[in-house]
Amino acid sequence: MERSIEDHRARQSGRLGGDASFTAAGADLVYQEEGRLVIGDPASPVYAGPVLQSYLYAFPVPSKAEVRFRDGRFFHALDLSNGPWACTHLCDPDRYEGEFTVLDADTWRVVWTVTGPRKEQRLDSTYRRAL
Repeated sequence: MERSIEDHRARQSGRLGGDASFTAAGADLVYQEEGRLVIGDPASPVYAGPVLQSYLYAFPVPSKAEVRFRDGRFFHALDLSNGPWACTHLCDPDRYEGEFTVLDADTWRVVWTVTGPRKEQRLDSTYRRAL
């Protein structure tokens, strides 16, 4: 997994590199990513350290997922059966607009554009299947 981060409000950019995995949990999948985040110049970063994130993917029907936070709160729906998918998540008072695209059998991309009074960011992530 590779992610570029542009924080327009803070006028900073960053990169996240690491691994993401899905593991079965009954009929659901647990998504977990672990990596290293570097904000600012890699030679003299504002922040550099480990990150960990996880979500639960539940499947009400085979081709659609409900993505939930670790605590069970709904994050967004996901349906890639007809091509790219766009979704919105309101994290009051900010708004997250997600665009999911399958690039090929082993690669997918998600771009989150975050706007609001607290954040002005673009998070561009590419995921590649480990062979």
